Amino acid sequence: MQSVDVYRPLGAGEQIFWLHDRAHPLHFALTAQIKGKFTVPQLQQALHLVQQRHPLLRVRIALDESKHPWFVEHPADIPLRVVHRQSEQHWQREVEQEIATPFVWWQAPLVRVVLVHSSNSAELSELIVTCHHSIADGISVTYLIRDILQAIATPTTFTESLFVPPSLEELIVEKAPERVSWLKLLPKFISDSFLLEQPAKQNNRSFVSSSSLSAETTRLLIARSQQEQTSVHAAICAAFLLAVRQQNHSQQPQNINCSSPINLRPYLTSANQEDISFCISAERTLHLLSSGANFWEVARSVKQQLKQSMTSNKLFEKIFQLQEWLSTNPSPDDALQAFKDQLEYDIAVSNLTRLTITQQFGELELQAIYGPVVRTGVKNDRLVGVATLGERLFFTLVCSEQVMLRSQTETLHQEAIHLLNEAIASNFVVV
Repeated sequence: MQSVDVYRPLGAGEQIFWLHDRAHPLHFALTAQIKGKFTVPQLQQALHLVQQRHPLLRVRIALDESKHPWFVEHPADIPLRVVHRQSEQHWQREVEQEIATPFVWWQAPLVRVVLVHSSNSAELSELIVTCHHSIADGISVTYLIRDILQAIATPTTFTESLFVPPSLEELIVEKAPERVSWLKLLPKFISDSFLLEQPAKQNNRSFVSSSSLSAETTRLLIARSQQEQTSVHAAICAAFLLAVRQQNHSQQPQNINCSSPINLRPYLTSANQEDISFCISAERTLHLLSSGANFWEVARSVKQQLKQSMTSNKLFEKIFQLQEWLSTNPSPDDALQAFKDQLEYDIAVSNLTRLTITQQFGELELQAIYGPVVRTGVKNDRLVGVATLGERLFFTLVCSEQVMLRSQTETLHQEAIHLLNEAIASNFVVV
């Protein structure tokens, strides 16, 4: 192997997600809904251009002699699967298939794309981008989607490759090394012929549903959340927490937990905000909910608990604790169990917040982003992906069939959106 192919060792967060993925698949998908006509060759060319731009789209994971994982460049095109669009919900079935299909971590690339294609310029197509979680998070894939659409509209946009993004630990201590410094280590890698491990597989199906709020309802939600001294994210968490509470059909107060992935980029002044990289943590909030729990009180509780834990010192300390734990050489099963111990939840809300990307790319219009969609393997595996694009909110709910059936997934989703709309309207004073 030539030394120039070696990028760097995986950081602590990247490594824990790599280990977790080996015990239970942890890759994720984002879906972009696009209006306008483009060809498959145009998309293939765009994928080639963005792969040359972003280094982690060109890697596999290799083990050195101490069995520590490294990102290693390897020439392999981003796989593209094209299907003819049959209905508005067709993309959801394709996402279910993508989430059920694991990555082989020692094979490049750790990203793939599905195009649910409509050849009629007046209709919509969906672009599904699926990534191994060690190389990217939902925020970074929104920039990847932007770059793909920009490369379709203007192929000359990208001419130079970005630098290999540093790990979280390097960014935290603000002394990220130049790429060449890793090459001085000259690691020796285990031959692939010794890899007998089979990729972990989902042992059950997932069900995906989606919805959106109008621009007017989104505006009202923002205003009402401010009036109630809470946040839009906390209100969304409250809606799904209470919907889960209602499905339990118990009159007794119940403890229900909500996990919120946290984007760490705002805490890292030296981070390239648009890198394809892994830059997240997660926090869990705990709620004792009675059958008549007040919506806005629950939302304020979510915000207050998150505020207490979302300081840079507390978030960064968790990264270094994780780094110390990884020095004990945990197994994939250990990593999965640690995830469950720390973040076992009844509902997770992964909120990409308000996206700053443009929606117009030549004659193409980005109309929606749905996701992220991910399965984590916890007992109550239900996750809500949220994105705000332009003036509208978009929701995606994914549930394991071991937790609920497709009809129950749809009912939970509908009930949460109903609770959200009801909370916006109740006793609302327009200022």
